[in-house]
Amino acid sequence: MILLLHGAGYLEVALSTSRLLLPFTHGVKFHAIEYAVLLAKCRNATLVPLSLIQVQKECASKGARLEHIQQSKDFLEAVAHQAAKNDVSTEKIELFTSDVIGSISFYADSSDCEGVLLFVSDSEEVFLDRNQIKRIILKVAGKHHIVHLQSIKRQNAGQKLLKHIAQLIYRGGEQEKQVNPGVGVS
Repeated sequence: MILLLHGAGYLEVALSTSRLLLPFTHGVKFHAIEYAVLLAKCRNATLVPLSLIQVQKECASKGARLEHIQQSKDFLEAVAHQAAKNDVSTEKIELFTSDVIGSISFYADSSDCEGVLLFVSDSEEVFLDRNQIKRIILKVAGKHHIVHLQSIKRQNAGQKLLKHIAQLIYRGGEQEKQVNPGVGVS
């Protein structure tokens, strides 16, 4: 909401901002949180981190596992910290549920979210397990923003040197083809 001075009074102007839903069940990944916050900033959107603490229907009286509650708190705090650092607004939600996909669908609709952010990686699960991501794509209406994170592999100095040499050789061949396009390489 912005208040504009108009004559002797104020004129209220409502600004509509889009919302991006960021569902979470496990695995706090700081590089993915940073990416989500920066994406929200670029789109001038409010980030809605939805931390879902899964409880079993038949064991609801036992409650959630303490480690899941702690991961939820850590996730929400990490998002809040990164968002404050980048001046991005958030609407944090923590929910105990026996139906993760149904809860995501409900909040995507009721919070008027532009889309659901989903992170995937070849080497690890990010915020949700792969089965949950598949079910979200199939069952949750609306846009799905799927971000593929590159796996971070540690390379020793020898691997880095070989990669650098291979790039130099490849670039050298490309430059030769560009300088002499009619000359074939045999």
